[in-house]
Amino acid sequence: MILRLALIGFGNVGQEFVKLLLDKREWLIRSKGLDVEVHSISTRSRGSLTSKKPLDLDRALRLMKDEGHLKSYGLEVTDLRPGELLSKSDADLMVELSPLNIESGQPARDHIRVAMEHGMDVITTNKGPVACAYDELRNLARSRGVHFRFEGTVMDGTPIFNLVERTLPGCEILGLTGILNSTSNFILAQMSAGRSMDEAMKEAQRRGFAETDPSLDIDGWDAAAKIAALANVLMEAQVNPTMVKRTGIRDVRVEDLREAASKGKKIKMIASAKPSSDGMKLTVSTELIGPDHPFWSVDGTSSALTIRTDLMGELTIIESNPTVTQTAYAVFSDMLLIVEAIRSGTI
Repeated sequence: MILRLALIGFGNVGQEFVKLLLDKREWLIRSKGLDVEVHSISTRSRGSLTSKKPLDLDRALRLMKDEGHLKSYGLEVTDLRPGELLSKSDADLMVELSPLNIESGQPARDHIRVAMEHGMDVITTNKGPVACAYDELRNLARSRGVHFRFEGTVMDGTPIFNLVERTLPGCEILGLTGILNSTSNFILAQMSAGRSMDEAMKEAQRRGFAETDPSLDIDGWDAAAKIAALANVLMEAQVNPTMVKRTGIRDVRVEDLREAASKGKKIKMIASAKPSSDGMKLTVSTELIGPDHPFWSVDGTSSALTIRTDLMGELTIIESNPTVTQTAYAVFSDMLLIVEAIRSGTI
């Protein structure tokens, strides 16, 4: 089976995913009977490529590393916008990796919609569309008979959506609680060690995991988008990030963390979703936790999620200090699940 891909976005995650495809190519062919080809790559400002033949991925990676763009790749370089590129592409599957828009999920929503309307399956790591328009996109996927997967939108490659979908059949999700923003968690740990918030944020940006706009992290917007996405998919909440009551870490001081430590406590930014009498209650807030809390050991860039169910009680899954490889793996695993579904004839 040959699977042809179009990539929208070719930053750190996109490049790491392509490295995975190259590293795993022989395994994919031998174990899965799957030959994956990339036919289109679209970037906002670094050039875009489209070709009827498979792109030379090693060459694309070298150009991004050496020149920071794709513009000297060859005749296939184009200035087409993503929607135009998708309409001209013969790809089977679109991988959407564009930056987050917290308010509307655009332009990723349009990229996904266009791909589905052209009969492409879709994978995204962009939490915006799932947080802002999940029902719309899920229904469009069903009407077009295509697959829509998004494991990398929350907790990198940790199998959250797949865990519930594939291993908890018949369980109703009654509540979700998590440390979902690794940057804020890292900052709090750094501040606990005596660094200022500004110093900790600059260090997070230097390491490459903080959002370009710090307010998305420290004011709780990123966590709000993630808890909204989780609630939409796992609890049929039909919410968006603006409906989350937020208190980020902006006002947390080093003195507050020291005082908490003196009492045997830690301050964590925790997101939650649970049903209430007037609809879904969604919050992002700072909380004091003690050693008996399941999130006590979740420090640095680690994340965690507790899923409360009717039949299996509470399940907690922890991801320890992930790198970009884990997010790229989410795309890789979603791709394999789509191939499995295609072969079995299921949506």
